[in-house]
Amino acid sequence: MLIQSSLWQDFSRLSRQLKAGTIMPDDHHRLVSDYSCRCCQLATMLERQNSSLLQEWCLRYALFTLAEGAVNPQQTAAQRQACMDMLYMPLIALTRLYQRQPQGQAELAALHAKLKYCFACH
Repeated sequence: MLIQSSLWQDFSRLSRQLKAGTIMPDDHHRLVSDYSCRCCQLATMLERQNSSLLQEWCLRYALFTLAEGAVNPQQTAAQRQACMDMLYMPLIALTRLYQRQPQGQAELAALHAKLKYCFACH
C-alpha cells in the first residue's frame, strides 16, 4: 500500500510542477522524463489491479498534461520539445488499453481527435 501511495504522490507532485512551469529550464527535461516514467509505473500498477478506469484516467491525464506543455508559449522551445518527445509513452499505453476494449477503436479515434484539436488551437 505504501508503494501505491508513493506513486500517486509522485505523479501528483510532478504534475503540479510541470503545470506550474516554475522549474529551472535546465531541470525541465528531467522533470518531463520523471513524470512520464511515473505515469507508466502507476498505469502498470493499476493494470495489475484490474483498475482499467483509473489506468485510463492516469494515462489520459498525463497525455494531455504533456500536450499542454508541448504547446505552451510560455515555455522555451526546448521545454516544449521535451514534452512533445514524451507524448508517445502515455499514447502507446492508451492505444494498448483501447485495443483490448470492445469500443476501443472509437475511443482511440476520439482521443486522436482531441489531441489534434489541442495542437490545432495553439
